[in-house]
Amino acid sequence: MKHIFMMHDTKRHHDLEGVIHDIMQEYVYEIVYTTSMQDSQKYIQNCLEPSRFYAVGGDGTINGLLQALVHSEHELVILPFGTGNDFCRTLTKEKDIRQLLIQSLKQESQKVDTIQINDRYYLNAACFGLDSMIANKVHDIPDIPFVPESQSYIISIFKQVFRYDNHHVKIVSDGKCLYDNQTILCTLNNAQYYGGGFQITPQAQIQDGYMDICVVDRVPKIKIPYLVTYLLSHQLHKRHEVHYYKVKEATVYCHYSCNIDGEEYKADSYHFQVCPQSLNLVLYKKS
Repeated sequence: MKHIFMMHDTKRHHDLEGVIHDIMQEYVYEIVYTTSMQDSQKYIQNCLEPSRFYAVGGDGTINGLLQALVHSEHELVILPFGTGNDFCRTLTKEKDIRQLLIQSLKQESQKVDTIQINDRYYLNAACFGLDSMIANKVHDIPDIPFVPESQSYIISIFKQVFRYDNHHVKIVSDGKCLYDNQTILCTLNNAQYYGGGFQITPQAQIQDGYMDICVVDRVPKIKIPYLVTYLLSHQLHKRHEVHYYKVKEATVYCHYSCNIDGEEYKADSYHFQVCPQSLNLVLYKKS
């Protein structure tokens, strides 16, 4: 099987070449630099032989490649090289790309779930409400000296919280209304983390055939930072404003855009469907 590294054409990615060449000497491999996600998807679609593709980037990069990899015989390896790297947090605590690449070569791929939302797929999280607004604006935060990039989400919270108007969200699953109220947060997840390390759905599993939904009722804006402290301390589930659901499909009615793995997405309504065992993913050993 050929190993193909999908890389952005940036100096930061070019600097990884030495690591890749050093480790991959005994394998058939290729490094592909692309300037757009459309080019990456087209490259994958033109590969007729099953190959192992390496997503070198963050959640947005993974999401882009996923559109061409889902329901195929290709395999996916995730090498975290983005800002939040939230999906990879579900797989491993290891952050060193050299170590992850070495470990991946010892592992066979496994079938994992993806979630289809309307006409596209995602692997990690889709959110509405304040968290979607924050995620859509997080890239607008300028670089701040001595502040890690992973803290951009927290900074964005405090920038957006007092600009936010409560969203009305209705969630229907299997013909039953699960939720119909004003909310500050609504996320439908395949995995556990989002927003640069917030473990919003700690019970989520990527091989169980279900998506995990977390909804937080409207609260006074002054209390939102207080709820964030519960989220940071993994105690959010103890709040009475928080509701969890585990379903196989759901339709969300909301007049606002959705954020899917870091990318903004707008539709009139949003239908979610779990696609069991639809992706061949290399899973790391839990560290």
